[in-house]
Amino acid sequence: MNKKLFLLAIAAMGSLASCNKDDASTTPTPSPSPTPAPTPSPAYTSGHGAVVALITRTTTQTAVGPYDIDLGTGVAVFGNLSTAAYTDAGTVTLNGKELAKQTNGSYVFIPTALDATGISDLDSKIDWTVGTPAFSYSATPSTGRGMPKVGAMDGTFTTIDLKSDFTLGITGTLSNADSIYYQIASPNGKYALKRVGGTTRTVTFTAAELKDLGTGIGGSVVIAAFNHQLKTFSGKDIHFINELALARTVEMK
Repeated sequence: MNKKLFLLAIAAMGSLASCNKDDASTTPTPSPSPTPAPTPSPAYTSGHGAVVALITRTTTQTAVGPYDIDLGTGVAVFGNLSTAAYTDAGTVTLNGKELAKQTNGSYVFIPTALDATGISDLDSKIDWTVGTPAFSYSATPSTGRGMPKVGAMDGTFTTIDLKSDFTLGITGTLSNADSIYYQIASPNGKYALKRVGGTTRTVTFTAAELKDLGTGIGGSVVIAAFNHQLKTFSGKDIHFINELALARTVEMK
């Protein structure tokens, strides 16, 4: 898969999540607007298609404590994954919500003002239907590989000192993940990223890894757990990726 094009779609979904935060946030509004780093997600060059079900859970610090909001969405591509020569797949739906075909041939679900949290039930079921190659696939926690289960991001921090080591961690539940991305991103879009096994609860970024990211308001931290399956339909190999991303806006100092 052309990783750049695919991650641009993921980045767009992350931007949608940031636009739906609670208005009572105590995080200052950055000026100029930051350049969002893409939410990390796996990319594949083999096979005939890839579909991603994604929940972005953004935590905002408010006057009465942390507040979480989920944005559920999906991305799908079909055709030559190594060259991004995507082909038409007809109608593509995720949990009954139709994905919109983009100019590069990918399919993305884009929430509207009347559907601000997107596909709201991805944590309980993941139902894909695709016109070409024609297939339907359903997964729930009891019948297949549904969404990873991740408790919360450890700590209530809202700033990161780039001159010191910094540890990102997970508290509570952690299950059904093959791998986890840990990412710290600056307002200018530069980021430090580590991929670890699906049971690794903490990752430390050294000061040497953070020092060149850049300071300012509007940085972000992301912990993204995902699982993957490869299924074959009518001779076509399709990658199924389910991802839950914990996200928080921070100031980089």
